[in-house]
Amino acid sequence: MKTRRLNSAVTMFKNPVLERIENQEHIMALAVDKSSRRKLYGLARVIVRREGDVNIAGYIDRSQLYHVKSDDGLKWEQVGKLEIKGIDKIVDKYKKKGSDFIGLEDPDIWIDEGGNRHVYFTIPFIGQGLYLGHAKGNSLDNLIATDPVLKPEFMKGISGFKEVAISPIEYRGSRINLTEAGNGDNSVIAAVKSKDMGKKWEYLKIALHPKDTGYKWCAEHLSPCTFFPPNFLSYGQLLVGIVNGREKSIQRKDETIYKKFRPGLIVYDYKTGEIPWISEEPLFEDPKAKAITFASDFLQETEDEGILYAHIDDSFVRAYKLNAKGLRKRLPEKI
Repeated sequence: MKTRRLNSAVTMFKNPVLERIENQEHIMALAVDKSSRRKLYGLARVIVRREGDVNIAGYIDRSQLYHVKSDDGLKWEQVGKLEIKGIDKIVDKYKKKGSDFIGLEDPDIWIDEGGNRHVYFTIPFIGQGLYLGHAKGNSLDNLIATDPVLKPEFMKGISGFKEVAISPIEYRGSRINLTEAGNGDNSVIAAVKSKDMGKKWEYLKIALHPKDTGYKWCAEHLSPCTFFPPNFLSYGQLLVGIVNGREKSIQRKDETIYKKFRPGLIVYDYKTGEIPWISEEPLFEDPKAKAITFASDFLQETEDEGILYAHIDDSFVRAYKLNAKGLRKRLPEKI
């Protein structure tokens, strides 16, 4: 596949690696089951109907989650709609009168020591908030829904949770993970504690607020993507991760116009849930993106290289080769 070097750390594969088919409108949010290298499996979010413009506040995407597979990580094909046993009962249990459920969104896959797949996804209700849903099974074909692991914390100023980044390290019997959380007009990165990855998690604090960064590229929204495996890239005893940040929106007459969304780097303390450093600039921007380059998952290939997946303008998925040496040069000398 043809490539284009974007900077010293990132090389773009020119052809999309996952696209919509038939009557689907868009596809995005690729998540990979990293337990196998012979045949890769994963999940993605299919937009079955988009109402409005993705660059203007107020648009609505109605979604379904789909199985996908690949032989090499660079060409993915759809297999079929994801079925989760009991998910309808969970949705009905939490849906309040007058709210609108618009379909499961943005999957993340984590595998426990016993080989069970834990899938996390957004359960979005317009007029009610965002719930971080969970399902578990011995494969992606055999998932059973549980109660959401996170629910809105309105009394604490949090309207909901989505987009989880699982800490690869357990510390003192628990993990402090990161999620995107709604906080007024901003999306913030929240630290959440899990003693059991399939049961209720504890909201700890806002780990990073866009307004506290002082950087234009992430002045309004921040969302965690994933952490690099420590054997690929770390910062001393701290983890390094990918986050997505968006510039401050602008008002045009009676419309809110969204600005650019791009990936960047963070350094993370998995023991405390603190983010002591975030990059001053985004890591890269897709040259074909009108506004959105949103990273969704990372697949390590060798000791020094791996593939980052990102969706462009919430429409299709592209792959980028990351090299650890180039990324390491972008980290601070000291914090």
